[in-house]
Amino acid sequence: MLRKITGLVTLLCLGACATPYVATPYDRASASVSSVRVLDDSMADKAIAYEVASVGSNFGLIGALVDAGIQAERQEAVNDALRTVTFDAEARLEARLTEALRAQGYNVAVMAGAERPKRDFLPSYPGAAEGAEAYLDVAVMNYGYMSSGAGQPFRPMVAAKVRLVRASDSSTLMENQIVYNPLNTVAGIITLPPNPQYAFNNRSDLLADPTRLAAGIEDALGQVALTAAQLLR
Repeated sequence: MLRKITGLVTLLCLGACATPYVATPYDRASASVSSVRVLDDSMADKAIAYEVASVGSNFGLIGALVDAGIQAERQEAVNDALRTVTFDAEARLEARLTEALRAQGYNVAVMAGAERPKRDFLPSYPGAAEGAEAYLDVAVMNYGYMSSGAGQPFRPMVAAKVRLVRASDSSTLMENQIVYNPLNTVAGIITLPPNPQYAFNNRSDLLADPTRLAAGIEDALGQVALTAAQLLR
């Protein structure tokens, strides 16, 4: 569990000293794509509820192990709360993507694909399916709630990678990264500020109103979906 937590911190921080990310911009005129299939299985089953630099992590290995247990217990409690309102994060994301792309004139449908071993781009893409000119691969690396430290509010967060590939030959037509509520700003990555309406003071506040808890994640996913769609204008 400690290794998993350490990996999550690395992902969320996206260190300021990292090499600037270089995106692949989309040229709609030259791509000549009008029909897009959104590939599913884009998200983990559980949302995160992570506190960065919490007090327990400052007390050596034992403190880090205790902290990992606290983080995991909080995550389970948040996901239990989300289940009480039957919240399907992936379905909400796909619906917003489909809606936003159709508004831009695309023929869009969600297409079932191979199950992903981890939250990353698919390692390979299917041959051209009937009616599909391109596949939109959205890999949500993490989503849920994050606090920047002990005593700081929890706010929604989403970290996603997006890629559009031509169905006929899997060539990349667009690629980018979108982070809603990042810890650090990294050159080249699209960052979105959190909605102040969905700030929760602590664990108890997170769990007090499951409907509002889910609404915060849905709002964040909606902003990421809208931004991903805008990349295909």
